[in-house]
Amino acid sequence: MENEEEQQFTIGELARLVGVTVRTLQYYDQENLLNSGFTESGKRIYTRDDVLKLQQILFLKSLGFSLEEINDKILKQGSSADFEKVFTRQREIILDQISNLSQIVDTLDLVISETKTGKEVGMDRLITIMKLMKEGNPYSFVVRYFNDDQLKNTANRLFDSPEKYELLSKELFTQLDRLYLEGADPAGDEGQDLAKRWWNMVNKFAAGDPDMLKTLISVGRDIGNWPVETKIMRQSIENFLEEALNIYLHNNGIQITDTLTEKHDVRQKKGEAENEAFQVFDK
Repeated sequence: MENEEEQQFTIGELARLVGVTVRTLQYYDQENLLNSGFTESGKRIYTRDDVLKLQQILFLKSLGFSLEEINDKILKQGSSADFEKVFTRQREIILDQISNLSQIVDTLDLVISETKTGKEVGMDRLITIMKLMKEGNPYSFVVRYFNDDQLKNTANRLFDSPEKYELLSKELFTQLDRLYLEGADPAGDEGQDLAKRWWNMVNKFAAGDPDMLKTLISVGRDIGNWPVETKIMRQSIENFLEEALNIYLHNNGIQITDTLTEKHDVRQKKGEAENEAFQVFDK
């Protein structure tokens, strides 16, 4: 019986053994990644060491490494420090890919949910949703509340100046989540700073259009009908942001009506402003 250490494989046998094509093995040989030996008759021949090396190549390729990286940066490396650097970098790349794929799935979920609302969903509306999602905006579903003119104006601003017109930036959501999880006081300095920035962002997005502002306010009041995927976001909004905003608006004499926002002098008629209820989100 042939000794295992001396066992040899033809290119066809090796291809069947590891599940690759003969052409793949020929290509690896051409790229000096896995060179074969030759029999006296000129046939390619591989040893058990070649089998192990091929398994390493295929494993590294499954992790997303290119053949050039495998050949130049891994198989020829000698120290553990070198391996750590290469694999750490690849891990970062894969995490970025996972994040991108997750965002694509979220976009598809939102688009699917829009088609289930029973309303006519045009391509302009879907493109605007996807643009918002691409910008990392978790509030992108609000476009379902927009009329055609509002949608058109929103789309134009998003495509012309995406950095200026994110309705609610990731930074604000991150701050909201942190304050909520830390059990911060909505009336405290940080809570009121968040409320101020949030209210300014809403007004900036409305761009002086009272109808748009009314629409955005109606979005908040309809929080119970937000998409399922906003469940976690709704918790921090209902349990922290709502109170913080009401306090901010109250302290600044801003009253929300059905048609517009009115600003009152909080100093007039002592005690009058303090008794008003400013509700942005109805429970």
